[in-house]
Amino acid sequence: MFGNFFKKKLATDHHHEKEPDNKSDLIFETMMTAINEKRKVDPLIGAKIGSKEIVQHLIAALRTDKGVHIESLLSALGALAGYACQASIRAELIEAKGVAENAVFAVANCVDGRKYYFGDLLNKPLAESQYSVWSLAAGAAQQLGVKDMLDLEGVFGYVTDSIGGENFGVPRIPEGHTPSDLPINFLKIHWPKLMPLIRRFCAQPSEWPVLFGLAIQEVLYMGQGTIDPAVALSIAMESAIPMSKVDLEAF
Repeated sequence: MFGNFFKKKLATDHHHEKEPDNKSDLIFETMMTAINEKRKVDPLIGAKIGSKEIVQHLIAALRTDKGVHIESLLSALGALAGYACQASIRAELIEAKGVAENAVFAVANCVDGRKYYFGDLLNKPLAESQYSVWSLAAGAAQQLGVKDMLDLEGVFGYVTDSIGGENFGVPRIPEGHTPSDLPINFLKIHWPKLMPLIRRFCAQPSEWPVLFGLAIQEVLYMGQGTIDPAVALSIAMESAIPMSKVDLEAF
């Protein structure tokens, strides 16, 4: 569980939520004006600030009377980060430009009746670019002292092998660190609620995975002394990779 720092922060956030809507809207619009001005020198400023907002929203959503379960927070962020990779590509190519789905993704139709998505375009924001979810999360883990890095290829292999089966989307989590729910359930609950906020902070869909990668970074740093950063990284990526491939409407 997170400590007193998070309880104090959540109490402050709860107080802010009681402000009149018109005042909150004015504050938000003023902040967005400042962000848009700063984009000239830092194109990712929206994703950076938005990542902090997303973390606080999820902390508030996941808190109990005992605090916030960090494993659940990491799994939720991982699930959202993975799906954001797919959703951003859909928004940019399929929705905005009318490119056919099978020209964007390699589509697998499985025995469970669902479709799953693969391909180089999907892997880039997930694990291959400078600002990919993996690069941002692993970079934070390294700064926190992790030397034996997660076997990312092994995670991809496990996900691919489990497509369409009962083990798909079930993270391999060390004993004592099991999240409170499966990644798909975190995704179904929180993605629709957070999308309007994500769109407001990000200038373009390609920033969506960056925002969540930065959010994972922040929670890795927050979790120092609470969870082994190697375990934290594993939870995030074991949740992100399968959720990058799902047809969310079919689950």
